[in-house]
Amino acid sequence: MQINKKKFNNQFKIIKLKTTISTNMDCIELGKEGKRNIIVVSDIQTKGKGRLNRLWYSNYGGLYFSMLLDIKDIKVEQINFMASLSIVDTLNNYLTKDFGTVGGQKPKVFGIKFPNDIIVKNNYSTDYKKISGILGEINLNYGFVVVGIGININNPIDAEINDIATSLKEIEGKEFNKQEILNEFINNFNKYKELTEKEILNKYKEYSATIGEKVKIITPNNEIIGIVQDIDFNGLYLKTDDNVIKNISVGDCIHLRKK
Repeated sequence: MQINKKKFNNQFKIIKLKTTISTNMDCIELGKEGKRNIIVVSDIQTKGKGRLNRLWYSNYGGLYFSMLLDIKDIKVEQINFMASLSIVDTLNNYLTKDFGTVGGQKPKVFGIKFPNDIIVKNNYSTDYKKISGILGEINLNYGFVVVGIGININNPIDAEINDIATSLKEIEGKEFNKQEILNEFINNFNKYKELTEKEILNKYKEYSATIGEKVKIITPNNEIIGIVQDIDFNGLYLKTDDNVIKNISVGDCIHLRKK
C-alpha cells in the first residue's frame, strides 16, 4: 500500500494524568472549549465506561486514553474501524507467543468482534478473550469526535471478568512500556487515515471474528438472531432464520457459537 507522505495531525498534544474519572469525559470538556487533536491518557480511571454504559475496569497498568478529533478531519463512520485496526497492528508487534496448530490449522491470533472489541488467543485451545475495547462519542453541536480506548497491558484482570478478558502481560509473561505502545498506536492510526475506504474495510474484514458467526443483536427495541453475512461502514448484514437479510447499525453483538 502506498502511503501519502502528508501526515494527518501527526503531532497530538498529549495530556498525562495519574487518575481521572474518565478520559472520554475529559476530552468532551476540552472539545467544548474548542480544543482539538488532543490525547488524554490516565494511569487509572475511577469510572471508565465502555459501550452501553458498561463499566470498563481501569486498574493501574492498563493503557487508557481518549483522542479528541475535529469532526471535519475524520469520516465518522470509519473511525471505529480505523481505531480497531490500529490496535491490532500495534499489539501484533508485541505478541510473540506461537499457539501452534489448533483444530488442524494455524489460528488467527487477533480478531475484531463487531463492532470494535479486540479479542486475542490466550491459550492453546480455540478460546479467545477480550484485550481491548473502544467507545466513540460524537458531539455534533460542537463539531468533535472522541474515541476512548482501553488496552489491557500490564494491569491485573479482575476475577469477575477473568473468564472473558486477558492482558498482554498475562499472555507474554512480562511487562511492557505503555508509552511506547501508545506511540505505536498513534503511528498506525495516522497510517489508516491515509488509506482508502476500500483498503480500510478489506483490512477490517480480514480480522473480523463476527462474519460467518451466528449472533444475537440486542438493539434498543428488540433482539435479532441470525448469521452475519457481511460488514461495512453501515453496520452488519444479518441473515435471519426466515432468510431475510437485515442491515443493523446499532446494537450489542453476542456470538452464539464458535467457529
